[in-house]
Amino acid sequence: MSAPHSASSTYDDAAVRRRIGPWQEDDVPTLSAFEPDTNFFVRAAAGSGKTTALVARMVALVRSGVPVEDLTAITFTRKAAGEMSKRFYEELRRAQTALPAEGPQRRRVTAALRDAQQAFIGTIHAFCARLLRERPIAADLPPGFVAGLEDREERELRDRAWQDYLQTVRADRPARMEALTSLGLEPEDLDAYFERLCEHPELDPYVNAPDTVPDLTQAAAAVRAELDAWQARRPDALPEGRDDAMQAFDRAEKLIAQTGVETPAQRAELLELFAGVADEESADVTLKCWRGPHTDAYDWARTLRDEHLPALVRDVVQPALRRWRAYVHEEVVAFVRPAVERFASLRQAEGRLTFHDLLACTRDLLRDHPGLRTTIQERHPRLLVDEFQDTDPLQAELLFYLTSRNPTETTWTDCRPLPGSLFIVGDDKQSIYRFRRADMEVFEAVGERIEDTGGEAVTLTKNFRSLDVICDWCDAAFGALFDDAALMDRQATYTPFDPQRTTERDVDGVRRINLDKVRGNWGTDIAAQDAGRIARFIQGARDGGRSGRGADRHGAIFAGGADYSDFLILTRTKSRLSVYAEALAERGIPYTVTGSEDLGEAAELKALVDLLTCALRPDDEVACVAYLKGPLVGASDDDLYRFSRAGGEFGRMHEPVPASVWEALPHETAQRFEEAFGHLRAARRQLHEQRPGVAIEQLIDDLGLLAGAAHPPDAAEGSLRAGRVLRTITYVQDLAAQGLGWAEVLDELQRVVDGEEEVDGMTLETGGDDAVRVMNVHQAKGLEAPVVFLADPYSRSGGPSVRRHLRREAGELVAPIVQGSGYRERVTHPPLGWERPVDGRDESFRESEERHEAAEERRLLYVAATRAQNLLVVSTYPEKPDDGPWAPLYPHLDAADVPELGRPDAEPSSDRPEAPAPALTDQRAGRDAQLEAQSRPSYRTESVTDGDRAAPVRSSPASEGYGEAFGSAIHQLLEQCVRTGRPTPWTDESVAASVLERTGAANTPDAVERATTMVQRFLDSRVWGRVQAADRVYAEYPIAHAVQRETPVVRRGVIDLAWRAEGRWTLVDHKTDRVQGRPPETLSPDHAYVRQLQAYARAWAAVVNEPVAEVGLWLADAGTHLFGEPTGEEHSLSLGRRAAD
Repeated sequence: MSAPHSASSTYDDAAVRRRIGPWQEDDVPTLSAFEPDTNFFVRAAAGSGKTTALVARMVALVRSGVPVEDLTAITFTRKAAGEMSKRFYEELRRAQTALPAEGPQRRRVTAALRDAQQAFIGTIHAFCARLLRERPIAADLPPGFVAGLEDREERELRDRAWQDYLQTVRADRPARMEALTSLGLEPEDLDAYFERLCEHPELDPYVNAPDTVPDLTQAAAAVRAELDAWQARRPDALPEGRDDAMQAFDRAEKLIAQTGVETPAQRAELLELFAGVADEESADVTLKCWRGPHTDAYDWARTLRDEHLPALVRDVVQPALRRWRAYVHEEVVAFVRPAVERFASLRQAEGRLTFHDLLACTRDLLRDHPGLRTTIQERHPRLLVDEFQDTDPLQAELLFYLTSRNPTETTWTDCRPLPGSLFIVGDDKQSIYRFRRADMEVFEAVGERIEDTGGEAVTLTKNFRSLDVICDWCDAAFGALFDDAALMDRQATYTPFDPQRTTERDVDGVRRINLDKVRGNWGTDIAAQDAGRIARFIQGARDGGRSGRGADRHGAIFAGGADYSDFLILTRTKSRLSVYAEALAERGIPYTVTGSEDLGEAAELKALVDLLTCALRPDDEVACVAYLKGPLVGASDDDLYRFSRAGGEFGRMHEPVPASVWEALPHETAQRFEEAFGHLRAARRQLHEQRPGVAIEQLIDDLGLLAGAAHPPDAAEGSLRAGRVLRTITYVQDLAAQGLGWAEVLDELQRVVDGEEEVDGMTLETGGDDAVRVMNVHQAKGLEAPVVFLADPYSRSGGPSVRRHLRREAGELVAPIVQGSGYRERVTHPPLGWERPVDGRDESFRESEERHEAAEERRLLYVAATRAQNLLVVSTYPEKPDDGPWAPLYPHLDAADVPELGRPDAEPSSDRPEAPAPALTDQRAGRDAQLEAQSRPSYRTESVTDGDRAAPVRSSPASEGYGEAFGSAIHQLLEQCVRTGRPTPWTDESVAASVLERTGAANTPDAVERATTMVQRFLDSRVWGRVQAADRVYAEYPIAHAVQRETPVVRRGVIDLAWRAEGRWTLVDHKTDRVQGRPPETLSPDHAYVRQLQAYARAWAAVVNEPVAEVGLWLADAGTHLFGEPTGEEHSLSLGRRAAD
């Protein structure tokens, strides 16, 4: 290993910490060196305690007299914000205990503890949302705007804007659409490009193209001439097959025959056939393919390979195509850009802001309103920012506007922060989110600006996480990797660690796993070998094995044996996480997977989607056959054939099956189909009667999906499969909480199954305390573990392909047009300058971005390696030493002579001492008793209204109303009004029609008008005003509570509307019965609806442990409310109208 460095001798880390915010583990430090009025920009290396330093400054500010409400702490995620709030409170408590009882610092800390909630600790997006909600009019936003759309909501809104724009162009500017088509593109080819431009609305798309349509006539003629020469020398027989050049010639012949190659787009298509068959020196010509008994083209083929084709491609095809591609790119940008503007206008008009919008709107508010900026500065005079290396560039602007001495300054780089107003901490060596808008150049610019305006940039080098041997190896490796001259202008400066955990004896804190050669070098097979080695090591360590043991002053790496939670397995990408999960599962090792996005692989989810599709579309024969053949039914092709021959109809499964069909089938087949149809009918009832968030658990329980997943044929899969089922439940409930109905939920689940939406699965151990963690590196920021494996060492690809380049200094986005997906994805139409430098630049845009990504890849290595506390294990594949994510570390493993991790036994020994034969009779008796006990139900469920045994509640027959589906639609519309707190767009006819269609109700003009009228009447009622004034409101709220009986009962139900005002609860049930004539003035205590409300009042009081003061009915058809006050233990009541309502 490399010799230890002496960072502490060249840099006084302790002195810096005393100035920015002193902290001691076992005492309250003095504030003698503390500088509350200095702006600091802190570069904090991995393991140096970034968050500790920030919290320490917050506590020191409180002790020095800063009111706690003046503190605003910004962090990267909601989880990090929660942890920071907890640590701040704990540090205040610790200071309160240690400070002198009568001193001023004790009084200040005590006051801060009392008012701790007045400090803002949260994400930048939450902070912006707060500022905008306080001043929506000034920000030109509707008061009820939605802050931070979910990915699904943003996608739907973006798709709507795009489709609306295309329809407008088709209707109003058909020539514009024809012009696009004449370029060889269709609007559908530009969906992804539109999305890419929407990701960076603050940047202008860069274009660089000829002013007129490039003339490709001469280039096409040159290709035709070469084609004529080929036709004259075409071999009659091709015993060795066709090479790439031959295939290009053949395709060119077909294209000319089919189109004539008369338009510019057709000529470009002809040129594209040859663009990839040659480089600067030679073409893809295989000479043996040109040799045969009936041809003398061998010598000509050599000339074609070495001269003709390279010259044609280099001097004719590529220059012409570069001009054409750039011209098409500029035309496409002009076509797509209005759609981007329409998307922005739509968000603004509807008050539905993306996370980027929150930053942009807040930036504009602060920049353009000096008076408001001053007011906000007075409310938030102290800003502290954590994890600044992950910042969005807009965040930098916000910080300087919020702290500027001159509130009229509108250029953020000219703002001068007020003294002590700004404290920023981050680590540019951990900037790895460029794809999420993080920009290391902005990080550096902010540091320079703080120094230029009287602040100070400091560095924290102490590492409290890793053993000194790990720190020393990292210094040697990353000191060299970060010092690459080719990346210096894109890379962070490396500062050596000052390790605080030193070893007392020679310990190898870094190990390697050298994997054996795999035939074909298949990455999945290599990963499987790696996963097996790692899993066996973990199992051996857990069982007390000594592989990898080492000691420091704090004890052994596995002091007293290891916990599963001691191990963290990191991969560069997420594609093979499942390989490592399977290896752990095979050995019974509990684990959690983060970032796998593998929910779509769950067989149970596919089965659920089949059932839901069939239930929602019962006349869809394909869906019904998929359900019957799926794992829930398991019908064979013969079964399906017999059912059809017997007269069964797959498109009518929701209707009773004629007895003649059952009689014609074998008994076992008939029974299977009858049960399948029964499940389907039950599912249809649940879908029409209950909202997704309520019904999903019962549906999965009825189908036995969770029980089956937890006990699969391969027991090792149980945790993963059952965890995925539980994740499906929570995912559906999350969708339901966003207001989605069953049809929309099914669409989202189908997207997950099809791989269009990526959702993490989970295991039964997820959230537990003792499980191996498996994740890709991007998920590991801020984490640590005693033992870290850098796994999955080989991949054939050289990393992600470049698809865009940001020119922030010019405010431009260089975004070529990209077509295809997956490994077929390719850049088709870039602007000039993408492939070759233009305008005097030293490198092309693609090359510039590739260097950005190469630098970030090295920072990813740094993040991965610095997670380790006691042992870092790097997996290597010596057969391919130059390929794979960890390959840059291999020379440094060799230079330090890093030893290999010990190889445990291939598998635990199967030798066992002979045991006496068991007493089978006793075991059988015990088993039977256990089975009998387990067969008795431990509880049963019933509806809230079923609990009234004296008079069972019956809802009104469907003939008395407008049907269950219509009632469900009204419930959904009213629920969204209440959840969003605003009437639009829920009173719009188009929205009402969509909801009616989703619920299966008649989507007629009369039905739409009736629905919007009912909703509007509700909004015009006094009740709507009471709802808006309430301090707590719930809509369509599912409840469940236990009732103690001989067999315990769980009562379930859904409260349509509940609100709490002035400590009093009010419950309202919506009814869509047809009201003919004058609506009732009262309802007697024995009316079914009154008894139903009585049951809900009892259940709600039991759940919230607070009395229900009032209950009511909303008669949607009449537009009136009936209210009553339940009294006594039985909540007896009658209902009546009130004049005010």
